[in-house]
Amino acid sequence: FLLVTCVCFGNAWALEIKDLYEIELIARSQSPADQETAIKQALYGVLSRVVVAEDISAIPAVQQMLNGASHYVKQFQYSLIAADEYSDSDARLMRVEFDEDQLLEVLRNSHVGIWSEIRPQTLVWLVVDEEGQRQFYNPDTMPEIESALSLASKIKGVPVIFPMLDLEEQQRISVSEVLGADSRNLLNVSARYEVPAVMAGRMVKKDQCWQGEWAFYFDGRIKQWNTGCLALKAALLEGLQGAYNVLSHYYGIKP
Repeated sequence: FLLVTCVCFGNAWALEIKDLYEIELIARSQSPADQETAIKQALYGVLSRVVVAEDISAIPAVQQMLNGASHYVKQFQYSLIAADEYSDSDARLMRVEFDEDQLLEVLRNSHVGIWSEIRPQTLVWLVVDEEGQRQFYNPDTMPEIESALSLASKIKGVPVIFPMLDLEEQQRISVSEVLGADSRNLLNVSARYEVPAVMAGRMVKKDQCWQGEWAFYFDGRIKQWNTGCLALKAALLEGLQGAYNVLSHYYGIKP
C-alpha cells in the first residue's frame, strides 16, 4: 500500500489507468460464432496491455486463456454503429469487460510478468511529414492524427503528453532535431516536463499509407525502430507498442 501511495502521489507523472480490463471492438454480427471470435479478440487486446512480453501469443498461459476466453468475461453489451463509420449492417460495437481477478490469478500462477495500472506519462515529440512539408504535430489542425494517437494510447495503456510548443520551445528546437543524431538538445528542452520517458517520432505520408520512425529515451538508454507503410491507426499503434515494450519490462511486476 505504501509503495502504491508513493507512486501515485509522490510522482506527478504517474497515473492510474482506468478500465484496463475493458475494451471495445467491432463484432461482425451478434451470432454465437461471431460473438465467440470477438470475445477472443477482446481478451487478446486486454492481455496485450497488461502482460510483459514482446509476443504474448507465444506464452502458453495466454494461449490457454484465449482458447477459453468466454470463461473470463464479466459482462458485455452491443450497440449500433453509425452507418458512415461501418458499411456492414450486421456489425455491432461490442464492449467487453473481463474479470480482472480471474485473469491476474492465472497470470500469477503461470509466472507471467504483469504491468499494473500505475503507469508513467511519456512526452511525445511528433513530426508529421506530408506532401513534402514537415511540421510539429498539432492536435487542433490534425484531428485525424489526434484521434488515432488517442486510440493507440488507450489500446496500449500508455499515457502520453505532448510539448506545449510555445515561443520558447519553438526557438530552442526545430523539426530536424527531433530525430537528429544528437539528442542532447531534445532532452534538454524536454526536461521542463519532468517525465521519465521521452519519445520522438516522425510520420511520413506515402500515398495511402504512413511510415513511422521512432526513438525512445528512457533510463539513460535509447531504443529506435521503424514501422512499414501502414494505415494511420496501425502505424501509430506500432509506435506506442515500442513504448509499451520498454516501459512494461521496466515497471512490470516480475514473476
